[in-house]
Amino acid sequence: MIRRSINSGALSLIAMLLLGNAGQANDVIEAAGRFTVKITTAVDYSFGNEKKGTWRGSGFLVDRERGWILTNAHVAGKSPSTIRVSFKDRPYSKVEKVYVDNQLDLAVLKVEPANIPAEAIVAAMKCEGEPAAGLPVIAFGHPWGLDYTATRGIVSGTKSLEGEEALQTDAALNPGNSGGALIDAVTGVVVGVNASGFSKAMTEGLNFAVPSKQACNILNLLKQGKDPSPPILPVTFATTSKERELVVAQSDGDWAGVLKPGDRVLAVNGDQTARFSTRFVSYFRSGEPVQVQIRRGTETKTVELAALTRRDPVKQLGVHVSGMVIGRSTITGADPNAMWVQFLDDASVAEQAQFREGYQVLSIDGVSVKSHEDILAALKGREGTDVEVIVRQPRFTLISGRYDYYVRTLEVRDIFVVDENGRK
Repeated sequence: MIRRSINSGALSLIAMLLLGNAGQANDVIEAAGRFTVKITTAVDYSFGNEKKGTWRGSGFLVDRERGWILTNAHVAGKSPSTIRVSFKDRPYSKVEKVYVDNQLDLAVLKVEPANIPAEAIVAAMKCEGEPAAGLPVIAFGHPWGLDYTATRGIVSGTKSLEGEEALQTDAALNPGNSGGALIDAVTGVVVGVNASGFSKAMTEGLNFAVPSKQACNILNLLKQGKDPSPPILPVTFATTSKERELVVAQSDGDWAGVLKPGDRVLAVNGDQTARFSTRFVSYFRSGEPVQVQIRRGTETKTVELAALTRRDPVKQLGVHVSGMVIGRSTITGADPNAMWVQFLDDASVAEQAQFREGYQVLSIDGVSVKSHEDILAALKGREGTDVEVIVRQPRFTLISGRYDYYVRTLEVRDIFVVDENGRK
């Protein structure tokens, strides 16, 4: 047996290093408590796959003068919602939605600056590059209602989840951590926004955060007065065996003659790391033309792609009638002229009339409806009477897609408009 001894000097050095790291971590956690907030959200009228109800999450202060708080879209509610936030040891106050991005799962909220306590600080964010694998991090938030707590881990790497860029971390994330900061344990700089994790029954330490670089881009565009909502790209990328590889599957519209199937994206505006679909989209958020370097066969060339005006709607709008809300789809790239049943209240008149969430509303009393204005016009003066509504429901087979069509008779009651903040 070989015995190794450590002298007292070495032990003292190790102790100093451990104490130093502990003190450093304590400073980072203390600072996180000053920029982190608790968030509670209530949804009365749900859109897409959200449900009516209340939930809690985390967020953090990113602009004191504007009163901006950053969190996840699924914490703020992709549907119309009422949101309240609380700084540490302070009461809750109501906030407004500034911006919600379903693609990145980010949201910016606005609290009245007068309600921000003097001791609160603005989080410093990493806006360039990406954290290296192995970087020690701290996930901060309120898991399972345990307020202002921290868990330690590392950044496992920058990964692609169905083409979307995400930071993988083994720092524990639980319900209540969503929207909170993933923090560099050494510098205290926020490197990501805690977002999601795989089932604990199937995995161990497989959690994800939205990179702070993406959040910085959104915040900068908002400060410039620009619309940062994601454009609808007239291109589809194919999945390959490599993680950071964008290969054009097909292109449409103005881009059809510029990008061709099989083209490989090498760089976007000179950025050779923009090989995730979300990073590719981000360069088009500003509304400016973009230079894209591609490889076509053995040839490398740079092409200019035109700015895109059609954008993914980030503000929800619907018409409530008889206990249901009808509005446009929340799915990126969906037909902007299609109106769908987004929400159906239990025991409502609409539920009794056999409407279902996911029905596409085609016409009301023989009048085609393709917008909120069409629906309001068709229902004008009809409260208390019956209307005949034609709807369709997708029914897909392995061979081809089909629709089922139904006629529903609806007694018209309680007509009002619902926007991103709730009932107008």
